[in-house]
Amino acid sequence: MRNIDILTSQNVTINYELAGLRYRIFAWIIDIIILSVSCGTLSFILTLVFSDLATYVNYIILTPYFLFYHLLSEIFMNGQSFGKKALGIKVVKIDGIEPSLNDYVVRWAFRAIDILLSLGAVASMLISSSVKGQRLGDIIANTTVIKTSADHKIFLTDILSIRTLVNYQPVYPQVRQFSEADMLLLKEVMDRYNQHRNEAHYNALQEAVEIVKEKLQLDKIPSDSIGFIRTLIKDYVALSR
Repeated sequence: MRNIDILTSQNVTINYELAGLRYRIFAWIIDIIILSVSCGTLSFILTLVFSDLATYVNYIILTPYFLFYHLLSEIFMNGQSFGKKALGIKVVKIDGIEPSLNDYVVRWAFRAIDILLSLGAVASMLISSSVKGQRLGDIIANTTVIKTSADHKIFLTDILSIRTLVNYQPVYPQVRQFSEADMLLLKEVMDRYNQHRNEAHYNALQEAVEIVKEKLQLDKIPSDSIGFIRTLIKDYVALSR
């Protein structure tokens, strides 16, 4: 498992798990299946509709669709194709800013060398050997591909090993407005700080606590940020059971 530290625009360093070669290959396979099925379906429909002109219409419509699928999907789906979304991975900039249109175009253009002309050999070699998991297009665009979710799905009932909260009185009943994903994210921020007690993770923890404070419209919060988050999680479990 390889990780990468990315400095956000708020000068907070966040540690992400890189998407390994296996994940990127599986995402590519899913995209190829989607492309094949959709192209086949479109070709069948166009053939029925245009009859004698079907060959030309298929060429005019399907060729751009096939060529620009990855580029357009990453542009309009925030760094993800359907395959990447299914595998829970996405394209990000290493410097922490949002990838620009030019970045996506560069990545797409170098697919010819990384994947098509070399049958994926160049991409596989570079992704496996580079520290930041980058293929040639990523290196030029200063991007990489990270995981957006953990490999092992966990649930709030497992987080604190709470056996029974029947008689528990929630401290922050407003916590019900959060989703389970929100609470798991808080748990992850707390765990990262506990594992790596450095300034970057401390800042990320305080930023998360401040966001919660504003969302819950609290006048003040306890000085113990870890205890505060644990209480929030415990409240959420009690109120959502």
